[in-house]
Amino acid sequence: MAASRIACVKCGYTAAIRHFTFDNLSLSVPRKQATTIEECLSVYTVIDKLTDFKCRYCTVETTLAQIKRDLAQAKADLNAAQDSQKRVRKARAAIEKLAEQQQMLEEALATNPEAELEGIEMAAPPPGMSTKQTMIARTPKILVLHLSRSIFLPSGDVIKNPARVRVQPLLDISPFTTNGHINTSASKPISAPSYSAPLLTHDSLDAARRNNCLYRLSAIVIHAGGHNSGHYSAYRRVPCPAESDEMDSSDSAGGNASEKQGSFMGEEDRWFMLSDIRSVEVSLQTVMSSGDSYLLFYERL
Repeated sequence: MAASRIACVKCGYTAAIRHFTFDNLSLSVPRKQATTIEECLSVYTVIDKLTDFKCRYCTVETTLAQIKRDLAQAKADLNAAQDSQKRVRKARAAIEKLAEQQQMLEEALATNPEAELEGIEMAAPPPGMSTKQTMIARTPKILVLHLSRSIFLPSGDVIKNPARVRVQPLLDISPFTTNGHINTSASKPISAPSYSAPLLTHDSLDAARRNNCLYRLSAIVIHAGGHNSGHYSAYRRVPCPAESDEMDSSDSAGGNASEKQGSFMGEEDRWFMLSDIRSVEVSLQTVMSSGDSYLLFYERL
């Protein structure tokens, strides 16, 4: 499950945090020669600036200001219409309606700007800036990452981004997840990570696993070719039979960072390259050196 927040820089209003489920995350690959999966996740969870989003609070506030001006004009019309009963009735009806709308708008600003304001034509607020951010709120058992490599050129053509994306057997997604403390400030992240960098140290491995944020690579889908054609192949990890026992013993025995990392990585596991009907066993180094990743499958430890 992911959490998304949109906040207005001008007034500071933050709409309700929206949660939504996902079966995969589509990550934009930066246009550079080489990058990492962590950088792709950073791009996905960065605070984006929006210039075309209409803040609900600013919209209600702008509409209220317009209603107050209309109400003042209606009262002036009433004072000028004393010689005509028809104009008096019309002005009084307008005043009554506008006063009711003013009360509704003031209550909405005080309690719930998102409330449905039936019968009120909302005014467009002046241009302003808002921010949007999405982070992972609840980590899935299987994490599927789609690497979007499409580059749209001004000419209308679409080409493939050939950047090599470096992956590791272990992935700590703690910096990209919420921690239970939600920040509504437009200029700050939804949540701050429990530690600053995804370094695979003894303590960080333990903390990441306790927080359900530590993942192990289980498969990669590779695409060779251009944007409009090519060939797909895959690498698949086959766990060794004694893997679960070794992990349990590693947890109970403690161990240093390299031993714990080796246990989590499944160093005794086997990897196979699958292409059409061909299956070939390959080394972990071969898998890690494949740069044309298209889909990455991780399992939570």
